[in-house]
Amino acid sequence: MNILQKAAIGLSLAASLAAPAHADVTQSLSHSGTDQYAWVNPGILDLGGVTLASGTKGIYALTSLSTLVDQGWGYTDPSNGVFIGLFQGSTNVYSFLAAGSSHDWATQSFNIADNNAVFYGLNAALSGLTENAATPLSLRMYTDAWGYPGWELHTRDNSFSVTSGVTPVPEPETYAMLLAGLGLTAMFARRRKNAAEAQK
Repeated sequence: MNILQKAAIGLSLAASLAAPAHADVTQSLSHSGTDQYAWVNPGILDLGGVTLASGTKGIYALTSLSTLVDQGWGYTDPSNGVFIGLFQGSTNVYSFLAAGSSHDWATQSFNIADNNAVFYGLNAALSGLTENAATPLSLRMYTDAWGYPGWELHTRDNSFSVTSGVTPVPEPETYAMLLAGLGLTAMFARRRKNAAEAQK
């Protein structure tokens, strides 16, 4: 077996480690919308969620879609909006803003594949939890309008889809070391091939 064949095997093995086979579970939620008034129903207004299967160790994909508008006096703040959170029982362990509002109706999408900070933050939070049948793990969508009397937040057509599984997501450092190793393997393979050709 020559060095190039060995390198190819190494690359195949590395690729399998970077994207391990796992039994994916895709779940989705849809909700027609909410009307939240700071002086009537402030705080977390739950739109619903999905319970993660027992043994879930990784969130591999998550997308969402929301149409929303806020109505306040004078200014707007995008932190009024739709959130998605990882919950253990009723405890919010990790959350992120999936759609920020403005004074005009707008449809906003979120894809965790486009946000490494949320991807790794969510999976780090998940890996730090201990399963307990009394406090199941779930991903929930909610609004959390804040403000003063006169502030309103309205949403329509909220939905999200999440793909999870039993294979943990490697930390960013693991990917970095893997890529560095692949680069070194390719470099050494090329040098040995060049050296062998020079000796002919």
